[in-house]
Amino acid sequence: MKRIATALSAVLAIGLMATAHAAPKAVTVMEDPAGDADNAQGAGQSIPGGFDIVGGSVQRVGADLQFVVTHADMPPVGSIPETFRFLWAFSVGSTTYRITAKTADVGKPDVLAGQTSDRVGSIDPMGHFRLEGNCQAGATVGVLQPINCEPLEYIEGSFDPAAKTLTVIIPMASVKAKPGTVIGPGAGDATAICSAAACWVSHVGERSHSDTLIDVAFQLKSYKIPR
Repeated sequence: MKRIATALSAVLAIGLMATAHAAPKAVTVMEDPAGDADNAQGAGQSIPGGFDIVGGSVQRVGADLQFVVTHADMPPVGSIPETFRFLWAFSVGSTTYRITAKTADVGKPDVLAGQTSDRVGSIDPMGHFRLEGNCQAGATVGVLQPINCEPLEYIEGSFDPAAKTLTVIIPMASVKAKPGTVIGPGAGDATAICSAAACWVSHVGERSHSDTLIDVAFQLKSYKIPR
């Protein structure tokens, strides 16, 4: 009996240690109804194809922050043309950053002199993910006011058609975050295209603007990074 009790105690201790070191749970920070992905936001029939946002969460995983966006549907990776992108503006303390994600990316000059020259000639056929900051509205060109966001880092990410999710991994050090830091909704020019925290939007020549929105989702909750 003593040996059994000792073995059970060891198993319990291992279990408690595993629990103590388990990653903190993901926190849902935005929700959006299914079936509202259209260019007029509710005025027409929903567009299928992986654009219909239904939720978003943030989770600390070790030294990284994991942003996961769930969709009502998602086609196989690579089937969405390169002319669409996902944007999520979020704040870390008083600083706003923006995630840009695309199922594919072909680096080309920005016709309105945006900050994308480092990618000219590069091709990412299975996903492109970057962290941006220092977003500023540029001078109006015709009816378009371009938003320039500086690429800060090319980060890890993935599209999972089976789970209908888009996942982006951001090192906490990259956004100067630490336990206790609050991840909240973005503000300022970083939100100018979406008019919300996150959106799918079409683009031409590396430019997106607010009249080409497909679906938007508001981040109504914040995430406090646990220890």
